[in-house]
Amino acid sequence: MDKDILQVKSEIDYNKIGLKAGLEIHQQLDSRKLYCNCPSVLRKDAPDYQVERKLHAVAGEGGEIDLAAKHEVSSDRKFIYQGYKDTTCLVELDESPPFFCQ
Repeated sequence: MDKDILQVKSEIDYNKIGLKAGLEIHQQLDSRKLYCNCPSVLRKDAPDYQVERKLHAVAGEGGEIDLAAKHEVSSDRKFIYQGYKDTTCLVELDESPPFFCQ
């Protein structure tokens, strides 16, 4: 790494600038989905339908609007969900509350 870059990195006070970082890992499991009974299947065939949405930042259970959601709303992006009649349900499309299965 370039010596100048190392010097700049060592001068940054991450606590002062409020840097927060996280890591999210996804793993495909050979089972059912977590919050419904739909099978968890990787597919390569064309989806039966797609749903297009824009994110809306709303207050959560604690009464506050999530800062990440606020930021995403400002980007005015559209999210496209693809679904299959036999493996996608209303829970996955955020049209029904999740339920826990036994």
